[in-house]
Amino acid sequence: MGTIKQMSNELRDWIIETLHSGVSPVVIADGLVKKGFNPRYAYESLFQIVGSEAIQTSEVETAPYYYETPEIGRKGNTIYTSDREINILSRVEKPFILHLDHVLSDEECEQLIRLSSARLTPSKVVDSVTGEERQAPGRTSKGVYYSLMENPLIARLEKRFEEITSYPIENGEGLQVLNYLVGEEYKAHFDYFPTNKVDHQKGGQRIGTLLLYLNDVEEGGETVFPKAGVSVVPKKGSAVYFHYANSMGQVDRMSVHSSIPVAKGEKWVATKWIREKGIY
Repeated sequence: MGTIKQMSNELRDWIIETLHSGVSPVVIADGLVKKGFNPRYAYESLFQIVGSEAIQTSEVETAPYYYETPEIGRKGNTIYTSDREINILSRVEKPFILHLDHVLSDEECEQLIRLSSARLTPSKVVDSVTGEERQAPGRTSKGVYYSLMENPLIARLEKRFEEITSYPIENGEGLQVLNYLVGEEYKAHFDYFPTNKVDHQKGGQRIGTLLLYLNDVEEGGETVFPKAGVSVVPKKGSAVYFHYANSMGQVDRMSVHSSIPVAKGEKWVATKWIREKGIY
């Protein structure tokens, strides 16, 4: 794992020039990591440079995304469910991100890990051209999917997620549990589907993600939102909710995110994707 934590003025100047040429900050950060830079240092350095420079990217010009506050964002600083009191640790408006504490108990985290350990298979991504799931070098974790209400634990959690997000259980895809070992990651990506691959007969577009941390990671494994300058350190039982679609059918490109490589230990997470309408 990269250990370089110092950047020369020449390299900084080259990064600024490269950013102005339209290269994505995420691509540059990934390049720094491959050259031996510490992942957290690489991303945080890019955050600082992007924040101080008027960067033009090569993305296709589209109408500006119109931000709407989802229901979860109108519940105040504490969310009450039928069985838990959940504190909001931090909030970002663009993209919409909430960092939540005490979403899962220690016992629930440990149960999910135990149940999932024997069922793990290599993780896949949705191909942006074909819309099919496939393995990809940018996603090196292993995972397992659970069907809705598959067992008493999953059923209890699904009900809690419904109360947290205010979206019905049937709007959610089955819970996915993922395991990342040292060096494993998920490079920058969006959770929403390519516009031409949205299946309106099966729930339509993804609109929000609840990402739950099942263990504490010794080093690395942060969830990074590079365009927002946000990095979330995994904490057992906590979660991040981010919302990336509106009622006008737009999707928010600011929601691009990645899971940087685990540097020490391992990382367990659970992912709940929410669709715009019922899937089943």
